[in-house]
Amino acid sequence: MEHRLFDLHCDTPYRMYKEGQPLKSNSLHVALDKLAPYSKYAQIAAIWSDNTLSDEEAYAAFWRILNNFKNEIEVNRQRAAICRSYDEYAHLPDKYVAFFLAIEDARILSGNVERIREVYDAGIRFISLNWQGENSLGGGYDTNSPLTHLGHTIASTALDLGMVLDVSHSSARVFDEIAEMAASLKRPIIATHSDSNSVAVHPRNLTDDQFTRIKNSGGIVGISLARSHLCGKGNYTSEINDIIDHIEYYLGLDGQHTVCLGCDFDGIETTPTEISNISELYKLAEAMSAKNFSDELINAIFYQNAHNFLKKI
Repeated sequence: MEHRLFDLHCDTPYRMYKEGQPLKSNSLHVALDKLAPYSKYAQIAAIWSDNTLSDEEAYAAFWRILNNFKNEIEVNRQRAAICRSYDEYAHLPDKYVAFFLAIEDARILSGNVERIREVYDAGIRFISLNWQGENSLGGGYDTNSPLTHLGHTIASTALDLGMVLDVSHSSARVFDEIAEMAASLKRPIIATHSDSNSVAVHPRNLTDDQFTRIKNSGGIVGISLARSHLCGKGNYTSEINDIIDHIEYYLGLDGQHTVCLGCDFDGIETTPTEISNISELYKLAEAMSAKNFSDELINAIFYQNAHNFLKKI
């Protein structure tokens, strides 16, 4: 079957900047030259803020990382583009690679609400308020802390601008508060790279109730390839079957229109044994087909669910 891919999360812009690697061909998980198996490819590319930096330092680094990535897109403008809307994406020529921009850990806004407008104008359309621990906006997945007053303001402003809030790294209390805020505005929320806590216990994974709330909001959930998310805490080797276990569980929660892929490429140290980088992700589709997943369902998970979400919002 023809393979199309719309992945909800990678950390490639940060790694490219940090290691001085180009977009066209590199030793990272994601590169333009690794996309041959896919007839169409779109990627939400997150800019992560190094947690060893202060908020202000991280904000300055954000612009360096973003500008470096945009420069690489310009170098490869005959093959790739940054999109700010579905219309821009829909009008790209065939075989073009589409990147949508995200912020992972909005602490970089450093208490300045106007900065949310600055990053929006720069092309950011997806944003997570947390990464881990507590920041000025609220608690990460490894805490039980709620949103701060500033966090409420930033989240509300982001929603007003039309940005999508990503709850993958949020605490349970922040998840609840963001879900309620978005519901009051009839807006969806997403988890770009979060597996099922019922399959593998990990504080980054979603409970059944959280998955269902995302689904009911009209949002989507990306399957992470992080070993600990797939297999739980401990020294495990992850395999393609572990990925399929999480997909099948989410499908059992009526998630056939919700489940996507959010591989976390270039944000994870190890990948499942059969998938060394994005060029080998098609092996997951082949394994799903061997387990009698229909071509339609495979395409939905690999591409169509994310595409439909983007078109809808």
